[in-house]
Amino acid sequence: MAKRLKKTTPPQRNQHARAQRSGGPNLLGREVELALIDQLLDRIHDGGATLFISGAPGIGKSALLEEAKDRARERDIVVLGMTGVLAEVNLAFAGLQQALRPLMKQSKALPPRQQSALLNAFGLSEEAAEPPDVWLVALATLTLLTESATHKPILLVVDDAQWLDEATRDVLSFVSRRLSSDSIVLLLALREGFSLPFGGADTLRHVVSALGDVDAARLLDIRAPGLSGKLRDRFLKEAAGNPLALVELPHSLRTEDDGEAPWLPLTERLERTFPSRLSGLPGVTQMLLNVAAENDGTSLHEILRAGEVLLAQNIGVDALAPAVSAQLIDLDAMQVRFRHPLVRSAIHQAADVATRQRVHSALAAIIEDQDRRLWHRAAATVGPDDDLAAELDLMANRAQSRGANTMAIEVLQIAAKLSNTAKASRGRFLQAAEIATDLGRPGLLEHLLRGAEVEPSDKLGIARVGWCREMSQPLMVNDLGKISALVNLADQARAAGAKVLASNLLWRAAQRCWWSNASSELRASVLTAARSLELSELDARGIAISAYSEPLRRSSEVYAGLKALSQQGATIRMLRESWGALQMSSARLILV
Repeated sequence: MAKRLKKTTPPQRNQHARAQRSGGPNLLGREVELALIDQLLDRIHDGGATLFISGAPGIGKSALLEEAKDRARERDIVVLGMTGVLAEVNLAFAGLQQALRPLMKQSKALPPRQQSALLNAFGLSEEAAEPPDVWLVALATLTLLTESATHKPILLVVDDAQWLDEATRDVLSFVSRRLSSDSIVLLLALREGFSLPFGGADTLRHVVSALGDVDAARLLDIRAPGLSGKLRDRFLKEAAGNPLALVELPHSLRTEDDGEAPWLPLTERLERTFPSRLSGLPGVTQMLLNVAAENDGTSLHEILRAGEVLLAQNIGVDALAPAVSAQLIDLDAMQVRFRHPLVRSAIHQAADVATRQRVHSALAAIIEDQDRRLWHRAAATVGPDDDLAAELDLMANRAQSRGANTMAIEVLQIAAKLSNTAKASRGRFLQAAEIATDLGRPGLLEHLLRGAEVEPSDKLGIARVGWCREMSQPLMVNDLGKISALVNLADQARAAGAKVLASNLLWRAAQRCWWSNASSELRASVLTAARSLELSELDARGIAISAYSEPLRRSSEVYAGLKALSQQGATIRMLRESWGALQMSSARLILV
């Protein structure tokens, strides 16, 4: 862990209740985790903290979160919560809305801009014309939480954080760095194999490990008493200390006649466990579970309607009753939810490709939302389809406009695979790569660039690849060779008619001139290349190139351009960069 907590004594009035719950079967072997949670809650009045709990699927993260909620309520701590949902991962602020709903009455006291941004994010504003400002939404969230925490401490619990939408993750990242002086504890559970791009040196992190042999045996004996010695030993071996596996494996294997399963990684073993429980279900129920597994939503109405399209018959909600009895799903009047994400994964894995395509086709036929319908149409399509790929391009643009860059990249990759020509596929991969440069994920960027497969003769493609790779590199690295390379790429882009890309490349080359103290010859080469673009005198990028390349010699020219641009409401970022270059140059001159 990044930070060590002081030991504190929990209030005496709560010790008995905790002791009773700590012995429950779902929390066997979790003494370390429970002690950590107690320490965080006991010191909440001294300041806030963030704790990441991570671990393999089924390891017991959700059970720990539920216990943390109970212990918080015993201490009169307000509990707020959100759960990442795969079906909502592309819906901006969907996770945040879950947590802040109890506090929205207090939003009336927010500063007007914060209030407007928050209401806009949740679709509660009738005046919204532009996508919500994530920074203002984050600030509004922090204000709501900190103001509420002055009355009662707050425990904010986030389960399945890996499925949170991108906007909610950004807000949590902002909030988590500002909790040290407030009575707020942020507790997040994250599935093994995922990471969230936030947290600092004072962020607590704890990996929930597998149960030891004694606790694993105790849990199995409690949940599946009466097993033969051979079957009991087999379950303990196959579960490898995973609580969910210990609980679920006995549902699929109850006799000595079952053959030995092959040794597989734990998550795959769990995903292979659940399909064996499907075989005894009616055919209609199995098909509805296939629909639920492939659907990107949880609507009971959608699942039943798609099932009717697939089976050409009327289907009532009672058709799902066997799945409820088998403890595969939870069902209410509006939604169908799998009891664990692995159930959904297992059903998807068990279905053949033809079945999955039929299911997606049925969902596309009954879903009204344009983007969701496109998603299922794409999943149901085999082979190239240029018309569908063009529609997916528009879907990617819509996703990018609302800040869902990860979704835009995924949609473009699907469109690339549906493209009828290599050129169209290459263009979509490159577009996805350009979006990925802002995500700080070099592995994803290289994957997309490999998918583009740009040929040596494609000068514009090579320039675009160069731009993507350049934007993924730190500017602070003193590499003079990169400046010449960027000028050459800009020349290729200009020759191909990509004037904006060329100016972007030269802007980056000029920045590198600044950070590396490049020679006058290199600086001159950047300016010469910029002049060849014949940019307007009031082009913000052109002024920035001059400010970075020759800030002292061209200071009066840059200053005049900045003044003119400011009167026209030009790009704030470019103005700030150019002005900053001038100021830093002046400071250097004084020092010299």
